[in-house]
Amino acid sequence: MTVERVLTLVELVPPGRVVAYGDLGAIVGIGPRQVGAFMAHYTGGLPWWRVTNAAGDLPAPLLERARPHWTDEGILVKPNGRGCRISRYRADLAALAAEYESRIAATLAELGTPLPRTSAPAGRALAQVGVTTVEELSEHHRAEVAALHGMGPKALGILDQALAAADLTWRP
Repeated sequence: MTVERVLTLVELVPPGRVVAYGDLGAIVGIGPRQVGAFMAHYTGGLPWWRVTNAAGDLPAPLLERARPHWTDEGILVKPNGRGCRISRYRADLAALAAEYESRIAATLAELGTPLPRTSAPAGRALAQVGVTTVEELSEHHRAEVAALHGMGPKALGILDQALAAADLTWRP
């Protein structure tokens, strides 16, 4: 599901703006290299040219393919010819993160899998932090949930099993 999250985020980068692999990784909660690996395999139909390295650069073959898109979107190539000035064209990361969270929340609401039955205290603890589906649970770190008042080892084991059954994991 992490791949889908990265690809969703790439879709949200506005025309005429770019982000670095690390920017996307920070929002999704993974490293920039993992973002790059996803981008190398799953970019069909996505505005991949809006994702650069931290300096705003792209490898030469990608830059040549990106140039027409950048021209259409008003992104100028730096004098060194390696990419764009990321400081000038970087998307508003706070707005991008907010839009991403909203999109993910809407998707989870549509596709949510109810949480399994646990103890009443554990159920109340999850409800207090707004976790009502297994998908929402996967947005949290295991240690964060374990620290909730009322959450015990048995409930955590049940939640571990529910995540595994849904082919999900705790947030890394």
